[in-house]
Amino acid sequence: MKTQTTGTVYHYCSVESFYSILHNKMLRLSDIGKSNDYMERRWLQLFILETAMEEYEKEPFPIAFEKDGTAYSGRGAVEELIRYELKTMGQHWYDDYITYAICFSEKGDVLSQWRGYADDGQGVCIGFRADRISGMLKKNRETGRVDRMFEFARIRYTKAAQKALIRPYIRRLFRYLHTLTGQDGEPSGELIRLLRAVNGESAFCKNPAFSEEREWRLAVNFPIPTTDAYQKFMERQGHVSQNELFSKLKTVVVGKTIKSYVELNLKTLGLDAVTSVRLGPKCRLTKNDVKLFLFSEGVALEGENILTSSATYR
Repeated sequence: MKTQTTGTVYHYCSVESFYSILHNKMLRLSDIGKSNDYMERRWLQLFILETAMEEYEKEPFPIAFEKDGTAYSGRGAVEELIRYELKTMGQHWYDDYITYAICFSEKGDVLSQWRGYADDGQGVCIGFRADRISGMLKKNRETGRVDRMFEFARIRYTKAAQKALIRPYIRRLFRYLHTLTGQDGEPSGELIRLLRAVNGESAFCKNPAFSEEREWRLAVNFPIPTTDAYQKFMERQGHVSQNELFSKLKTVVVGKTIKSYVELNLKTLGLDAVTSVRLGPKCRLTKNDVKLFLFSEGVALEGENILTSSATYR
């Protein structure tokens, strides 16, 4: 994923969440599989096969194998291989991994955001320095891994942008097809690793119906701690929390369910990463309420950066 830039990203939330974020100095990353988009982490897979075949047509190469008594070659072999891996590796990604994320927007005063994420306009919108988030993240990021554990990036909404995200991985994948092991045409570990990377990017691709949100996302990937993956889970949890930027995995009871989450430490990020607070169109807080609260929590913010929404919504 190429480096992207934006000055400020905005997090819409209720007054209760605003208080909790600054009082506890934590931002919560939640399981995106429980978000309002049921295609989370699945949308990108819709275009993997199509993109792979486009890349193959550009530079065809000889490939042939037999599987379950059927011979495949050329374009048909590539298509069968990709379909097989999407069916197996793709499902493993959903079953074996969980993605925690916190969502931001490039826009700090959008009515649909107020209505959807800030208690129907009664909440607030907190501005954060994007460069501070990305800069701190680099200290935790694993090097040499194609299936990134951490990422802070803009969401891709268009089909062209999403396919462009896939293409480098597909090209690398094709370079490894010569390592197919013969009888069953099963891919090498390298091929599986590259497909896992494509799946890892899926947290940053969404249905274009959500494009108005202009979303940026900070995401952390975890393996599910099964018997076989427990050691891997512990290693990753230790890596996540190594610099005190993220917490270890936590849980909370919500209604009659237990939800897991990870927290981003604002003290480690730096409280000066907070750039603004905007009151929603139906928010009952006054600017003085916010000033006093920020002062009590040690957040230094000039009065000119405590704003009100321009939306005439009630």
